Formats: sequence, structure tokens, C-alpha cells
Amino acid sequence: MGFVSSSTVLEAKLTPLGRQKLLTNNTALITKFSLGDSDANYLCTLNLANGEVPSGGGDLTASSGVTNNSVTNGVQILNPLLSVAGSQFKNVEPNSSRTVISQENIGQDTITGTTLTHNLIYLSANTTDRLVNLYKSFRLPITASQQFNFTGRTFSNGGWSDTALSGLSTNVILAVGVPDTEYGEAIDGKEFRLTLSGTTGGTYTIYSTFQNKLTSAAEDDNKFTETSTQTTAFAPNYAFLFSDQIKRPNGDATKSWATGFGSLKPFSAARKERYNLTTNSSLGLTADTAVGILLLDKGFAVITDPTILADFNISSASASTSTYNSSVTLVNQEVVCIAGKGEFARSNNNTFTQGDTPKISEIGLYDNTNSLIAYGKTRQHITKTANELKVFAVKISV
Repeated sequence: MGFVSSSTVLEAKLTPLGRQKLLTNNTALITKFSLGDSDANYLCTLNLANGEVPSGGGDLTASSGVTNNSVTNGVQILNPLLSVAGSQFKNVEPNSSRTVISQENIGQDTITGTTLTHNLIYLSANTTDRLVNLYKSFRLPITASQQFNFTGRTFSNGGWSDTALSGLSTNVILAVGVPDTEYGEAIDGKEFRLTLSGTTGGTYTIYSTFQNKLTSAAEDDNKFTETSTQTTAFAPNYAFLFSDQIKRPNGDATKSWATGFGSLKPFSAARKERYNLTTNSSLGLTADTAVGILLLDKGFAVITDPTILADFNISSASASTSTYNSSVTLVNQEVVCIAGKGEFARSNNNTFTQGDTPKISEIGLYDNTNSLIAYGKTRQHITKTANELKVFAVKISV
């Protein structure tokens, strides 16, 4: 049935007119609201429970993985409750509207080698292979001077030769691509796993993680991208890849890069390992060894480690699997609507009689011409007596 799904947030969807005005109006668009009881039969003594209110529109769109944030033409509150002086409208409170930008998990997904793409790219093939251009896309060293920063210049002198990233200078890479139809805006930099088969029958399991730095583990739990100075020096939306088969965390045989993978709080609660950029003997830290890079927005895991590359069998690519989480950026407008004492206590619903308690199931948001801009449904009947104050926090995805 087309019921509103159970949730604690009252979500409204834009009308087609609202979507149009949102693009052309530079001022505060929503100025009024109204409440309705079009789903209430006051001859029925029971209220609709959570998840029993008919929806105001479906969620599917033409684009896979995208949620529809619009209702169709003609939607309106058929039975509005009456505010003061017989009007169905009340002004929203001053400064009650704000725009909120946030990132949200899409959730973990797993795809196989039949969906992943695999390309071995040789830097020397610059006259025969178009994909050599991707060295630039991946921000890998190309020129001799760039490569020297990784092979011959130490970290204290502005290079990477004695760091976890020294192996990123290579003349051959394996680019494993996740199709853009299989992830959101960006892959979560702390939750990516790739398995590759070797020619000898072994498997390399590769994980992404963040750098061990001053940022607390709890802070990194809530981040999707690495924020260390060294990582952002390469490019935004970058992460690095590590494998137990090449080197375990801090060179410790009792530790694994697999620890904490897929956990809600991987670093602070599940003790997911963060990589050491450099060696610090006084702190007991040994530089780790990155086996490649993960481009979060481009959907590529790029393997640079020579051991993995020498053993990788391109004919076994179909056996590869990748498990990852990805995220999308949400832009929401939040509007607070206050129904005070003595307001919205009457209805034009033909089953409503004096003494009935209104059963609210819908809300409309309007501009200053009383044009409906957004329309939302509650998850259940919300009752309001004349002596009650009700506050509705309405979220609109834009």
C-alpha cells in the first residue's frame, strides 16, 4: 500500500511550481504554512497509527539511486484546519528557516570483477596507449623530477622517499574502476576493500584507511575523506591503500588492516588501524607501506605495489571483488512551523463537529501569494487540542 514510511522526520516535497520558483526566486520563498486533516474521518474513533497515512507521492526517479523530492501537479490540502480569524494560513516564525548541508551514507555495497574494470597501464606506452593520460588524472609522478621526490628525496627535504608513500612512483599501475552507476558522489575513504587474485593462486586483500595524525579517532569516524596535510597535498578526495600481504600495520604481525572494516565507529570503537606516514622510533612508530591510491570521487583504486603487480593475473580479473560505502551530499531546507494555543482547532472536514480533536496528517508550505510550494504528510495522525501548542519541524530536500 502507498503509506508514508515510518520516520521521526516530517519531510515535505516541492510542488512543480515550488521547484520552478526555487530556481528563480532570490528571497525567502516560504512565508506561510497550513495544516490539514484530509485523512481524518471523525466518525471513526481511532487514529491512524505510524505508517498508516497515505503518501503524497512516490520516491522513484528516472535516475538510479536518486530520491524524488517532488509531488505532482494538483496536490493540495483538501480539508485545511482553520487558524485564527477563519484563515487556513499562518505566517512562519521569523528566522525559522535555514539551509543545512550534510553528507549521508548510501550504505555498503559489493560488486564483482564482472562489473569492475581492470586496466594495466604502462607509463612508457605513451605513444600506443591512451590510458597513459590517467597518470595525470590520478596525480601520480610522471616526470623524472617528480619521480625523484618519491625515490630520492626524504620527507624532511620535501619528498616522500622515507614515507609510507614512497612506492607511488612506478612505471606500471593497475587501475580498477568502480562504475559511476555503482556509487554515490564519492566512495567513503575509510571503508573500501578490494580483493585481487594472483597467478600463484593467492589473494591480495587491500583496504583503505586514514593517516595516523593529531585528529582523534572519533573525529575520523565521522569523516568520509582524509584531511591530513600530506594527503590533501596530492589532491582532494584521495585515500591510500594497504594490504597485510605486503606489510601489516606498523610492521606488527599481530595487527591487520582488516580490523574494524565496515564498523559504525571503525577507528574509535573497532580499533581500525590508521597508517603511519613516517617512522618515529621514540613513539614506536614504523612507516607503513601504501600499495596504491583510492580516488574517492573518480571511483578508481590504483595499485602501484610491484609485488602485487608482478603477481596479478589479468585473466583472473573476474574473480576480483570490491566492497565499499559511498556518500551523497544532501541540501535541505528546514522550516519550523508553530501551531499555538487556540490555532488550528477547527476544520472544514464534513465529518468534523464541534468538540472533536483535530487529526492532523498533512502540512502545506506557501509563498506570500498563497501558492503551494511544498507539501508533506505526517506518518500518523497528530492530534491537537485547542489548548495545546504543536511545533512541526519540516525538512525539504532541494
